[in-house]
Amino acid sequence: MDDFCRYLTFLILLCIGSGTVGAAAERKVTAYRTYQSVEIDGDLTEADWQHAMPIRQFTQFEPDEGAPMTEPTEVRVLYDAKHLYFGFLCSESEPAKIIANKMRRDTMLWDNDNVFVLLDTYNDRRSGFFFRVNPLGAREDVAIMDSGDSRNENWNAIWDAKTKMNATNWTAEIAIPISQLRFKRGETLEWGLNVGRTIQKNQEEGTWAPVPAAYNWQARYRTTSLGTLTGLSGISTRRNIEFLPYLLPGVRRTDTDGTDSVLDLGADAKISLTSNLTGDLTVNTDFAQVEADQEQANLTRFSLFFPEKRQFFLEGAGIFDFGIPRTSFNAPPPLLLFYSRRIGIAEAHAVPILAGGKVTGKVGNYGVGLLNVLTDKYAAAATDDVDAVDVPRTNYSVLRVKRDLFTGSNLGVIAIHKGGADIQNSATGVDFVYRPTDKMNFRGLWARTFESTDPAAGHAAVRPNAWYFGGNWQSTVARLNASYTDIGADFNPEVGYVQRAGARWLRAEARGTPYLHWHGLRRLWIGPEMDVILNSDNQLETRTFIWSTWLELERGGWGGVRIRREFEFLDEDFEIRDGVIIPPGEYHYTNYSVTLNAEGNQKFTGRLSLNFGDFYDGTRRGFDLRVDFRPTGRFSLEPRYEFNRIMLQQGTFSTNIFGGRMVYSFSTDLFAKLYLQWNSDRELVTANFLINYIYRPGSDFYFVFNQTYGTESLSSGLRDTTLVAKVTYWWNP
Repeated sequence: MDDFCRYLTFLILLCIGSGTVGAAAERKVTAYRTYQSVEIDGDLTEADWQHAMPIRQFTQFEPDEGAPMTEPTEVRVLYDAKHLYFGFLCSESEPAKIIANKMRRDTMLWDNDNVFVLLDTYNDRRSGFFFRVNPLGAREDVAIMDSGDSRNENWNAIWDAKTKMNATNWTAEIAIPISQLRFKRGETLEWGLNVGRTIQKNQEEGTWAPVPAAYNWQARYRTTSLGTLTGLSGISTRRNIEFLPYLLPGVRRTDTDGTDSVLDLGADAKISLTSNLTGDLTVNTDFAQVEADQEQANLTRFSLFFPEKRQFFLEGAGIFDFGIPRTSFNAPPPLLLFYSRRIGIAEAHAVPILAGGKVTGKVGNYGVGLLNVLTDKYAAAATDDVDAVDVPRTNYSVLRVKRDLFTGSNLGVIAIHKGGADIQNSATGVDFVYRPTDKMNFRGLWARTFESTDPAAGHAAVRPNAWYFGGNWQSTVARLNASYTDIGADFNPEVGYVQRAGARWLRAEARGTPYLHWHGLRRLWIGPEMDVILNSDNQLETRTFIWSTWLELERGGWGGVRIRREFEFLDEDFEIRDGVIIPPGEYHYTNYSVTLNAEGNQKFTGRLSLNFGDFYDGTRRGFDLRVDFRPTGRFSLEPRYEFNRIMLQQGTFSTNIFGGRMVYSFSTDLFAKLYLQWNSDRELVTANFLINYIYRPGSDFYFVFNQTYGTESLSSGLRDTTLVAKVTYWWNP
């Protein structure tokens, strides 16, 4: 351990000596003030579009870093007192090869031809707003945090975009209301800006301000590599107020309680306290339109992790981030000190939120976040699906402050409290990010929890800690990272998520990532990763060694092999399934996986993963099949099936997860979706049908129909049915 600490100290000193990030020659564009009405129709016919300064210099970061893009692209910027406008003209020598097969709002567009805008309105090169449009007019928006390392894909803004396909090009016209942005007030404003384009026929992506190819697909989000948008003056900085009331009538029928009618009223409000500080309020919050969590099969000893999808908690969520980074894209984070799904959800039951409020934004060089939510008391009996709950009225509070330091670095503190009739739980912590260069960063945190089951008794004597320190370096040919985590056995953030308490975790990973451009092969990913986890008594509990080899193809798609060597020490029985108990002891086993991913086809993409090998004292066989079939831009069918067969000395069982999503888009503002899921572990089939119509910007109509069926026996049948309509109306006086 001492050698490891000395190694990390050496790395820090080395990086401090390397200086700060060197900036390339900055690119600038001046927005043109328009006083005429701009109709958002995809036609750049208004005269002022021709008066605006054009952006024509685009360079690739995929596949040939620094090379000009293969198709000419032109962007112009207009603004008036209330809106910022972007006009894209994308030349295309082979229009038949344009890939555009998505129309639904908020679908991910990375695999379509598209254009995007990245705005850093605080001009601090740390955060931003990302807007993307494909040739069919589908819109996607993302909130960017932590210099692009962290993203909130579920964030929603109110903005408009229209596109048009022409004989030799396609055009996009984007209007972003100034009221949706947060910025420092001033007579003349300068914002960070990047604009970019993806040409799918060549698997090509490029930007106006060059971005580092070392970050691969994440490069498009890098706020440390931006140009500057100048010339903004006289824009509206009045105190903006938005109201979003809703009306929700409906009925619900269960096999135990019969049929009940529902009629709910509630509202959200947004108030610009200053031009860069926003207050959000919610009363009687409802999330009926939120899609169900994706079913998962758990073959570990630890709890599952589900992402937040509720809009109130997503707005400004980046400021509240405090935790340990994920080890891979699909892995849960080892620790989140604030996990908003702990509010308003208990044992899969929706607990009523009476009211809530938060303030997010910036004050000078400080990012600030304050949240307070009150949930109502709630009780529900146990069913075959979920456990019983009896939750008292509870208050949740979070205070977060981050201080900007250097280029892309910061230092932050957080305080969290959960208070109710039966518990008083608090957590606090300090974290930092240090970026000596754009290829290297270091992160660390310390946190402590306090708990008392008797509010009159004050905090308990036991005050467990959590520590983390990690570093990462990456270039176009290789990447390295290493970290150390220590989470106390009694560390218990009631408003957080801990994957594994009572653990000391050392992790290291090395990857070779060279570009090949050889015989249809684009890039090779190869290298090992190692995890060593000790329990609180410094006894080895888990050791994992993984060797991965992946190949990307020039025309899209990839494939690879992964070998996983595992050691597990169990100090108590592990009941992996009902009646199947793995006894205490030491287990050594090896597992193999092969993955093939087909991309680059306008109508069909698919992924097949096969896994086989040993598992504890037995074997594991399985597969994960995912398909995305899009015969037109309006219709999509996305089935997924995951199967595992586990054969142990104590028993044999199988897990089956099926999910099928079918979507039909009548337009970019109206779609219908059917989502079916089956989980053999939970013995449930769930069906969710949703119609969403955006009848005016910011205002929605939802029709939601949900049903749940039991599958444990032929007589199980229908468990419950919910049918609701929800109408929201965005009012901006």
